[in-house]
Amino acid sequence: MSTKSSISLTTSFVPEAVTPLLRFKPLAGVLLSVVVTLATWFAPLPGLSPAGQKALAVTLFTVVWWVFNIVPPAYSTLLMLMGYILLGLATPAQVFEIWTMPLMWLIIGSFLIAAAVTKSGLAERVATFFISRYASSYRSLIILTYVLGFVLSFLIPHPFPRALLLMSLMRAIIQKSEMNQADAASVGLSVFVATTATSTILLTGDSTLNLATVGFSGLSLGWLDWPKYMAIPGILASLLMMGLHLIVFRQTGPVLIDRSSLKREQKSQGPITRLETVTLLWVGLALLLWCTDVFHGIDPAWVALLVVVGLSLPKIGEVLDAKDLSTGVNWPILLFVVGAMAIGTVGKATGLADWLAGTLMPANPPQNPYLFAALVGGATMLIHMVLGSALACMSIVAPPMVHYAVSAGWSPLFPALLVYTAVTIHYVFPFQHVAILLGQGEAGGYSTRHVLKYGLPLTLVALLVLIPIEVTWWIILGLV
Repeated sequence: MSTKSSISLTTSFVPEAVTPLLRFKPLAGVLLSVVVTLATWFAPLPGLSPAGQKALAVTLFTVVWWVFNIVPPAYSTLLMLMGYILLGLATPAQVFEIWTMPLMWLIIGSFLIAAAVTKSGLAERVATFFISRYASSYRSLIILTYVLGFVLSFLIPHPFPRALLLMSLMRAIIQKSEMNQADAASVGLSVFVATTATSTILLTGDSTLNLATVGFSGLSLGWLDWPKYMAIPGILASLLMMGLHLIVFRQTGPVLIDRSSLKREQKSQGPITRLETVTLLWVGLALLLWCTDVFHGIDPAWVALLVVVGLSLPKIGEVLDAKDLSTGVNWPILLFVVGAMAIGTVGKATGLADWLAGTLMPANPPQNPYLFAALVGGATMLIHMVLGSALACMSIVAPPMVHYAVSAGWSPLFPALLVYTAVTIHYVFPFQHVAILLGQGEAGGYSTRHVLKYGLPLTLVALLVLIPIEVTWWIILGLV
């Protein structure tokens, strides 16, 4: 049941089947992007400045390329950034502003910490410890996917390696327990679904979406500020999603788990190694400094980078090496984050964000926070269904929603967290969340049919979390 340091953060997605129709998808996407761009460029759009109209055209062109996957998203993003600059819509300093912000360096540091924890074997040891003691039935396996999803988020600040590591351990149990195909697919889906739910609890639970949300709000949040607002909603969302899974996917066959065999395999790992101890100490230091940033004032990003350097030092580190800088950091996703942030920056500079807020939303924002959450959350979920990508949807929706909320007197964090929740815990098809797409097929053993069966009722759970749970909690805290 070993997975020592073999998990990469840069995962390629292989479709389940290639049909003749899909061969024409790129061409259809290119033609659609040209039509959409020209229509937007020349259409009469009252109230929108010429620069804003050009920015909208460039952005929609890129969104179509993202949706149709004409080229890898990182390249589409680079083309969009060049369009902003070459058309004079923004300066390079504005387009690449995120590189000067701690946010980007916290994302990079989180990727490298995740690589170290996985590489050292520490994460596998922790996961195996829990599995060997508590895995006893089909129901216990589903519950463990959520428990370990949360526990591992303290050690691995990115959902992809967490899910892949846990799935490798669960796959060994599935094979030995003589589980039928339906139950095996359910457990595999639970691993990746649990990752989306438990990632919402800690700031570094998802070092891409969570940190991007903070960036969209324009506020500076400490590591403990995030769980103050999101821990209770995140835990309740995890419990509701776990309960929904057990209802939708009931056990259909025998599951024979040999507890003694699991314990023997856990003991075969031997005593904790030097690399695991070193990694645990450095990650523990990071958590300690993140939790106490209110006292020392060091930004979480600089803490992450200092720990990364510590993990590479001779004698007291030696976990990370030069190769991890290229394999440990998911550069395509990083470029995608740059593009997402640039859409917000350019939209604000050209007046596009103001125009979108005034066009898409009612002129007078609802003063009732529950109605406001229903409006923002519902609109975001609908747009997410079309765009697919969570980060792409956030980059389009969050800036105008933040402006819209601020004009009504709400905190900018209120709409930013609403948009974040809507795209993080709601999906109907695998392509609508990268973590779910990651497990589709051979990796997790489930298909689009399984995701659809779960995703349809998940819509009700997402609305329940968005409106009564989050809004009520934020009213108690004084955010709303």
